[in-house]
Amino acid sequence: MIGGMKGAANPHVPVESAVHRVSAVARALTSTTGGVPELQREVVCTAASIAGEGAAAAIALREGERLSVRVVDPHLAMPDMFEGWETAPDVIAGKRLRRVLPGRGSLLVLPMSNLGELVGALAVASPSDAASVDPEVEGVLATLASNAAIAMENARLYELEKESVRRLRELDTMKTDFLATVQHELRTPLTAILGLSDLIEMCWAVWEDSPKLDALRDIQVAARNLDGIVETIIDFSIGDGEPLALALAHVPLEDAARAAIAVVGERHKGGLPVPVEVEVAPGVMLRADPDRLGQLLRALFDNAVKFSDGHGRVVVRAAPSGAGTVLVEVIDEGIGIPAEDVPCIFERFYQVDNSATRRFGGTGMGLALVKRVVEAHGATIDVETRVGSGTRVSLRWPEPPGAGVDVLDDDPVPSSLPVQ
Repeated sequence: MIGGMKGAANPHVPVESAVHRVSAVARALTSTTGGVPELQREVVCTAASIAGEGAAAAIALREGERLSVRVVDPHLAMPDMFEGWETAPDVIAGKRLRRVLPGRGSLLVLPMSNLGELVGALAVASPSDAASVDPEVEGVLATLASNAAIAMENARLYELEKESVRRLRELDTMKTDFLATVQHELRTPLTAILGLSDLIEMCWAVWEDSPKLDALRDIQVAARNLDGIVETIIDFSIGDGEPLALALAHVPLEDAARAAIAVVGERHKGGLPVPVEVEVAPGVMLRADPDRLGQLLRALFDNAVKFSDGHGRVVVRAAPSGAGTVLVEVIDEGIGIPAEDVPCIFERFYQVDNSATRRFGGTGMGLALVKRVVEAHGATIDVETRVGSGTRVSLRWPEPPGAGVDVLDDDPVPSSLPVQ
């Protein structure tokens, strides 16, 4: 253990032995898999050990144009020796700094550079108040500081690469699950359409008009669901990663909300399974692309209705909220979302329940598209939810120029709203 070397070395150790020790330490540091924080702690302990009995060390890292102390030797017995050293002009300029406090000790600060760039500084405090550190020991510490800068950069790149690999694997798994989900979601309405069409053809001569109309309505519902799935996939895949092209206009929000509710209702046989109430302040307008806004509202309403699970109601509220924004809320009283899943619900392909036995359909792309449309309009979206109590999705949309500025009173509606 490197930290166990503390006190084992002193300024009178032959330089060959000290250099050999630091070379071994440098090799250990550049191959560590403990991450940057552990590496920094090892550097501090090793520097104190090399400096001799009673010494302590600290590391400051560069943040913009200044240095900030990150790691301090836990054995530090001279805290005043370290006060303000990281702000000294010479340290910030990448130069060595020597400071002596007669009767209390001395301080040596060494620059830590990588590829010619200052990344930080290594400070070593010694109980000796000699005017200078043994040149051999100072050289060894300088070597350690340089190697530590390289090692920290290597460790940082290693962690980034490891995180990138983890994320790529996660996305690959999500895509695989998505393809399996889409296959099921597409087949379900297609099976209904093809099966009912064949049934109508077989029974046309013997069926009365009423069962024929029922079968046709079932085909229409399945076709609309299929259309919604295909629309989402196409809209999300076109220009993925690029800004959405918007044809902005002043859109009456109440009309847009009722139109979206009507479309969602057509996707359910017999109409919406829970009532959807529109409580939009008179005259509320949004500066938006009408088609994209409709798509966004349909996705939110569809989620709210679906995850209400047949209970309660869905409420759409909107009114000016001050600061040049309109607050739009979609509130349901459904199943809610587990807290650990909330940060992921706007990611592509993500679904809270992605098992083969899941109760609720969907491709996992609706909310990702919602997020994209919201951001394209310069708006924001937030989710409040509680498992078993429902979910609330809140949009803060920029008001059109010249719109009213009435402020919406705080509403005590409980946090809610499940979107997947």
